[in-house]
Amino acid sequence: MTDSRAQLLGTAAQVAELFGPGADISDMYGAEGAALYHGLTRYESAEIEEMLRIAKGRPGPLLELACGTGRITVPFLREGYETVGLDFSTSMLELLKARMTEDDARDHADQLTTVHGDMTDFKLNRKFGLILLGASAVWNVDAEKRASLFASVRDHLAEDGRFLLTLIEFDGVGEDTDAFETTLVFAAQGEHPALVTFFDYVDPAGGLRSTNMVRQAVVDGQVVKTSIHTALTHLVAPSVLEKEIESAGLKVVGRHDVVSGYEILKASSRPVAVRLMEISH
Repeated sequence: MTDSRAQLLGTAAQVAELFGPGADISDMYGAEGAALYHGLTRYESAEIEEMLRIAKGRPGPLLELACGTGRITVPFLREGYETVGLDFSTSMLELLKARMTEDDARDHADQLTTVHGDMTDFKLNRKFGLILLGASAVWNVDAEKRASLFASVRDHLAEDGRFLLTLIEFDGVGEDTDAFETTLVFAAQGEHPALVTFFDYVDPAGGLRSTNMVRQAVVDGQVVKTSIHTALTHLVAPSVLEKEIESAGLKVVGRHDVVSGYEILKASSRPVAVRLMEISH
């Protein structure tokens, strides 16, 4: 509880204070947060088209770091890639396992191996022709752990392989930019209806981004439970990231704009873009 509450910044922190002990605060990638995240991103197509285009014709096998519930995994499986999906969240991996029983994925279930592990320190004793890290997940860790992440990638990337990494970039934002926040409200339908408020708080001076989903479960028209699912990430500019990559013995060989950007980012209060880095030995 203490750690998750500490991740709250901006309006989400004020909401938590307002509800006090009446709000259940947990990590974005825990059991409840993972299920909500999966429901909201299940059909999100951002960055997949670009990743598939750059990977086209390249041999596997494929390693996807922070694979989550399979949003990117499944399209690559359908392209024929033998895939290892690694994630630190057991809840996410359980949802991925369930995802692989669905009609559009079950025929490819035997191509996928899942690994519960840390993307900043893994040893799989094999090489991969493709390694993916999508959804700006590189922001999930600080500089020290990013160095370990890139070293692990280097040790697992085939000599002629490619590491594809995507990164959000808030255009015109520097360390002297004031903190800003984007808020979205929508109704989640289905088996567990809820009013969901998304708070995306960015603090350039502090180098932090606090992403929060406030879920108010609704039964018979009444709010019966309020939960806050939160994640704190570390902002890093592409130029800084490239230096870190080079320090790890890798190099950026391609830079690509991602046109199929995230729907939720299109409502950002500041201009935002998604970039894809193509990295090799």
